[in-house]
Amino acid sequence: MAATIVVVACSQSPEQKAEALVKDSLKKTLFKPDTYKPVDTKLDSAYAPYDDPAFYKDLVELGGLNSEYEDLEEDVKQAKFSMALYGDSRHLTSLSKHEYEEAKIKYEEANEKIENLRKKGIKLTEKIVALLKEEPKFIGYKVLHNYRADTNSGMTTIGNTVFFVDENLTEVKFAMSLEEYNQTQEAIKHFLEEYEESEEEHESEE
Repeated sequence: MAATIVVVACSQSPEQKAEALVKDSLKKTLFKPDTYKPVDTKLDSAYAPYDDPAFYKDLVELGGLNSEYEDLEEDVKQAKFSMALYGDSRHLTSLSKHEYEEAKIKYEEANEKIENLRKKGIKLTEKIVALLKEEPKFIGYKVLHNYRADTNSGMTTIGNTVFFVDENLTEVKFAMSLEEYNQTQEAIKHFLEEYEESEEEHESEE
């Protein structure tokens, strides 16, 4: 009996192995696993960095740094305005002097954080650029899986999920919706375009 199972497992095509993997993975997260029905499965090679979840984390972190940077710039702007407002008077009251000192502290703290973020952002950008300049490296497979399943309320929905699996088709390492995957690829494309533009501007200034 055990030998029969081994023979069957070995005779499975890569697509069949991939579909079995994603089926097991989905059934752990679906509200009603017994309603799951596969519709279509497409198997393709995955290459780093474009299909590497670790690389995606770097992109998300860089996006977070940029958002934080913009917020801090607004803090600097507001603190600078308050300093000008309360420090412009010839006869500072104790209240206005306090407000000025408070604004000055916020201004200095925000600028310090901006400088730290700038250094961190430069380092992370250089890391991302270096990865994108490397030759694509095979890291396993990506499986685009289309399926039907019922929600908790009983409605049937269509799911489109991209699963990233190992080279031996034995483990699901990561999964995301097809929409998220496409958005990530667009973000990579946008990042490269912006970086190349900034490099061209830098070269033209020299």
